[in-house]
Amino acid sequence: MSESNDTASELDLGSLPARAARRLLRTANELVELARSSKIGAKSRAMADMLLLDSQRAFVTELHRRFTIRANEGEGGLDSALEALDLIWENVRALRAGASALLHTLSTDEEMVRDHRARFYVESTALLKEGIREVFSADLGHLALPPERLAVLVRVCLEGLVVELAQAQSPEDVAVVDQAYADFRTLFARYVVMGEGTPALEEVHMEPIPLPW
Repeated sequence: MSESNDTASELDLGSLPARAARRLLRTANELVELARSSKIGAKSRAMADMLLLDSQRAFVTELHRRFTIRANEGEGGLDSALEALDLIWENVRALRAGASALLHTLSTDEEMVRDHRARFYVESTALLKEGIREVFSADLGHLALPPERLAVLVRVCLEGLVVELAQAQSPEDVAVVDQAYADFRTLFARYVVMGEGTPALEEVHMEPIPLPW
């Protein structure tokens, strides 16, 4: 992504804290990439991983703050939810070159990073849940899934896209990932709020499968 496009992307969030959060995230990602390619100690690599997680948290926190304010001012609903989703994807997409480093951070078994990552998942998912509840406050009774389950679904889908980006080797590969996000966005827009009389999906109960992160 060119510098001019990157600057324009930062301005989409508007506020100085948002731009600072994005710059911190980009810098942290570069540090993780550098740590992976150098012979620094395990503790230093772990610190780089934790900085990347903290920068992700800063971005999600700022996004949550901004869209909560907008929802409280009457600018909630599906359009705001899709805008927030696009900004999250744009943030991930801008870090495509470092997707493999981010993937390593999300999957490393280093104990210090693992504990930090567990807290990050709890906090970021809680922010997503609260954001969904605020943005869809007028439609809570018609959501296809409750906010806490929607938050997990969004998080899992975005993590899957990170995995795909990490494996993309060509512009054609990246185009496939972009299309996958566009398809997820379309499904989200079409089904997140159910119409009157639309039955909820039946719950499926299966044995839990431990994830690698």
